[in-house]
Amino acid sequence: MMIGLALVPLILLADAPRWELAAEPEGIKVYRRQVEGSEVREMRAIGLISATPKEVFDVIQDLDSYPKNMPYTAEAKVLSRSEDGKDVLFYSRLNTPMVDERDYIIALKDESDWKEGKGFYKVSWTAAAKEQDTLVPEKKDVVRVRTNNGYWLLEPREDGKKTFATYYVYTVPGGAIPVFIINQANGMAVPKVFDAIKKTVIDRRSAKK
Repeated sequence: MMIGLALVPLILLADAPRWELAAEPEGIKVYRRQVEGSEVREMRAIGLISATPKEVFDVIQDLDSYPKNMPYTAEAKVLSRSEDGKDVLFYSRLNTPMVDERDYIIALKDESDWKEGKGFYKVSWTAAAKEQDTLVPEKKDVVRVRTNNGYWLLEPREDGKKTFATYYVYTVPGGAIPVFIINQANGMAVPKVFDAIKKTVIDRRSAKK
């Protein structure tokens, strides 16, 4: 009886979708995985960034600067922030190639555990409840994204001089876009986000000199 019970987790693990390598641009590995009940793949990327976790985290958390720093971002606005700064309601509008603009409202949560140069930085997000649409009403010819979940996890490497970054995202853009285009576009966008962060860190370092 015990042997049969022990085999159950192994059977479930064998049936679970596996991450597969989708792309390997310079310094980054991008993986994708099937999601039950959806043809849109979830994406995960990992890579080493030549900057401290705090430098990378500061770029990610600088939400108001996304139109300047992040690819495809046409508008970005913090709608609310908790007293401790850990919980943020954020709006963004994206101008992506060849399709109607998309926008979304997400709830971000700072889950970092960082003390004296050890631990990790992490921010996760989920799509905000539809009731939050009153804060930014839907716009004509802009598709409101209802599924947008993800996180950034930043861990120190090489005595904290570099950052091992993990970026996860599962988003369904909505509208009449073929699934294969959605999956292809997501695979192309993820490396661009990494590149944007690297460039912003370099620019900020140069500005301090």
